[in-house]
Amino acid sequence: MFTHFADPPAADGTGQQELISSLHEAARSTEHPFPLQVGIDLDSGVIGLFSNGIRSTKFPSPLGLIAGRSIERTSAVGKATGQELVACGINCNIAPVAQHVVDLAAEPSEESLRLREDLEYVSSHAVAFAHGLLRAGVVTCVSEVLPRSLQEVYRRFLNDTNVDKDAFDVIKSELQPLRYLLENGTVDSIMLSSCTSNFDDAEMSTKATKFVIDEVVRKHLKFLGPVIVARADPSDETVICPVHEPLRALLSGSDMVILTQNTESHKASVSAIHAAIEADSQLRSAISASYERVKTMKRKLSLLPDAATSSLPILVSTHRNLAEAAYRASITAVQPSLSPLVSLPSGSTILLLTPTVPPVTGLNQQSDPFEPLGRALSRSQPRIRHVPYTLSSGLSATHLAFLDRVTAVVLVLATTTSVLADAQIEIWTDVEKNLSEMEVNRQKTARLIVSAGNIRDLYQEEMLGQGWWGVACWDYSQGALEAVAEVLGGQREATGVLPIDIRRG
Repeated sequence: MFTHFADPPAADGTGQQELISSLHEAARSTEHPFPLQVGIDLDSGVIGLFSNGIRSTKFPSPLGLIAGRSIERTSAVGKATGQELVACGINCNIAPVAQHVVDLAAEPSEESLRLREDLEYVSSHAVAFAHGLLRAGVVTCVSEVLPRSLQEVYRRFLNDTNVDKDAFDVIKSELQPLRYLLENGTVDSIMLSSCTSNFDDAEMSTKATKFVIDEVVRKHLKFLGPVIVARADPSDETVICPVHEPLRALLSGSDMVILTQNTESHKASVSAIHAAIEADSQLRSAISASYERVKTMKRKLSLLPDAATSSLPILVSTHRNLAEAAYRASITAVQPSLSPLVSLPSGSTILLLTPTVPPVTGLNQQSDPFEPLGRALSRSQPRIRHVPYTLSSGLSATHLAFLDRVTAVVLVLATTTSVLADAQIEIWTDVEKNLSEMEVNRQKTARLIVSAGNIRDLYQEEMLGQGWWGVACWDYSQGALEAVAEVLGGQREATGVLPIDIRRG
């Protein structure tokens, strides 16, 4: 497996689709019986930009799909996602399709949030999504599906090499989602990463990886497909030599390796593997077994559709209604009541406070991703005042001036890989403090909060006590924001059901 191209395509995606097409053509020219497997680390169906500037359809996040309460719709989203992947020459989805279930299945602690739904029902959405992908011709490699708490089982293994089934009781619920996926035949390969990291040194990490593959994946879960170890990040402190890291992965039991860095490093890594195979008969035997596992997976791939039924632009247009319906179904109100904006007096002024965060999609990285929310809200509430806030600066004099004279405030909180939830919770605390002081001599301001991300991180129980009406739209894509605007404006009721309990402890 190759990642991190030495000469990557342009930032706007020019050349990516051409590159994938040329790789498939080169593979077909060899007359090999199995097709080339091209994978993508995918999240909710968004494919990177290609030369024509077209992105794939953005669907709700996994938790959003679960909140929508339709297994059939989740499967349809999986199929639509798979069709768009195949249109781009991609036939393997490397994704954490059940990571959210694993996180929620963990043993509850004082700070954790619990599942409201039956674990099997929640897991069934991951199965439905993977089945949908398969119907379109895409196999699934699940990543981030094993819990970090496996490290505790491994440390127990160090003290007693005879680890029996009882040793896994401590993480039984966390392993159940993957077990459910395996029983339903929706997992073609497994990628290991976080559950084999955070050890003291490279040797310990390698031994832990071998334990996870041999004892957990093979013996305990009885998975016979390929396992890929993703520990080749050169910035990882346990990596002594990036060139030899793929070999270390093979020695720990990985069936495939990830080659990063540049072309010269690729060649050096492959040479090191060849030399080790020549010198080690056990490794040769392991490689032969790995080849059979990979061959079985690729034989399945060869029986799936290998050509797109339509071009990506046509598919995106076709799937627009499905995405719209999925987003509308995912909108979830924390309290079972209509939006407070519906009962405001005519002519009320509403302040929309949104965070400054990177756009979800689109070429213009300078655009405000919450503009669609402001435009959509203005259709039902013409006196909308949209004022963004930055996490570094907090509330400015302009924000405070608006807070002092509006009838209602809609505060949006959002999470991304680069934006932490804690800083936005501080913004909410500041808004609530200032509103409480301003309301001493005037009417109380209506309070609404929109969780445009993972509600587990963004919603605090004390918000209910302070009179905030909360709604979750699960992300801040255009589809999610337009759907939540309909709920805020009273055109639709929020029909989503929280799959988690937001009460702490």
